[in-house]
Amino acid sequence: MPERWFRSASGCAICALALFVASCAGSRAPQPAADGGARGPSVILITIDGLRSEELFRGVDERVLASPENSGIEYEDEAVRVREAFGGSTPQRSRSALMPFFWDTLVPSGVLLGNPDLGEPVLVKNDQWFSAPGYIEILTGEPHADVVSNDAIRYPYPSFMEIAKRALDLGYTDVATIGSWTGFATLSSSEPDLFFTNTGFEEVAPAYATERMLWLGEIQHDIMSLWPEGRSDAVTYGIAAEYIQKYKPRVLYIAFGETDDWAHERRYDRYLDYIHVFDDYLRRLWTLVQSIDEYRDATTIIITTDHGRGHDPKEWVEHAVGLDGSEEIWIAIAGRGVPRRGEVVPAAPVTQSDVAATALELLGIDYRKFNPRMGPPIPAAFGAPAQP
Repeated sequence: MPERWFRSASGCAICALALFVASCAGSRAPQPAADGGARGPSVILITIDGLRSEELFRGVDERVLASPENSGIEYEDEAVRVREAFGGSTPQRSRSALMPFFWDTLVPSGVLLGNPDLGEPVLVKNDQWFSAPGYIEILTGEPHADVVSNDAIRYPYPSFMEIAKRALDLGYTDVATIGSWTGFATLSSSEPDLFFTNTGFEEVAPAYATERMLWLGEIQHDIMSLWPEGRSDAVTYGIAAEYIQKYKPRVLYIAFGETDDWAHERRYDRYLDYIHVFDDYLRRLWTLVQSIDEYRDATTIIITTDHGRGHDPKEWVEHAVGLDGSEEIWIAIAGRGVPRRGEVVPAAPVTQSDVAATALELLGIDYRKFNPRMGPPIPAAFGAPAQP
């Protein structure tokens, strides 16, 4: 999440990491994968708000954990619990304990970019380094100078989801955004009611809801979230899982946010606990997708985040222009057609603006016909060779 002074009365962005599902290979310019099944390929984008590179690539940051002032952990036995649950003798062991599915299954099944320890950071191009500017860059493929707050407003910039809906002539429920903060609906579409959205504390309309969706819509008001700007990610996950089973959308965006909430509250123990919960959401979504005929072998998942956080142990809670680390993100892509390369080193330079065109290319759509200003598709997702 951005600093408090970026918040508005109408709401604030709950940052999120994000899965983009990719496909196909090409040794020169990326080419869409051939057949994506009878109905064509699918892409699922998942974002997780403000998940730092340190925790993703190294696991527990002992510099933070060892200092009650920096970690916000009041009792030593809680710090011991965190070390026992997520620590390790090496960064590799710690990160696998923290995110076992991500590191043991998902990364080996695709590609991961953005490890600054390997000299391969992925950077944002916007000059704000907080939520809404990051999400609009992810979704539209370019930064926009007028996005300078987290107000939940609609901008006149078509997202890759809108482009895909029109290019593939998809129906209302074939494209969907499901997220914990209200702003995800407005940021993911320049027009209202173009496709299905369910964000913030909105309840799913009965015409589209399953019984479980209706129940989740009711109980979300009884679950006290850390901040009032967004609902619990557990509700978002539950609605998304139900939606996948009922509607089997071709293009789906799921936006989670509780990492950023716990970080801004300086609760390092809960921040780590939530990352572990998020990893299990990924595991369950991956398993669900593999169990559905329309998705199996025809789906690519892309996961990323809207911004980084401060590197310094005292500043890990914040992110802002000029705060080193805030501009660093990462992108994981796995699924249909993606080469099994794990961490890609060396890699062609990649930015946050490259996500949208990558998603379109995976769907068999040439982004240049719709917005040539987008960043290009990520070569590593299509089997391009490593850079010299």
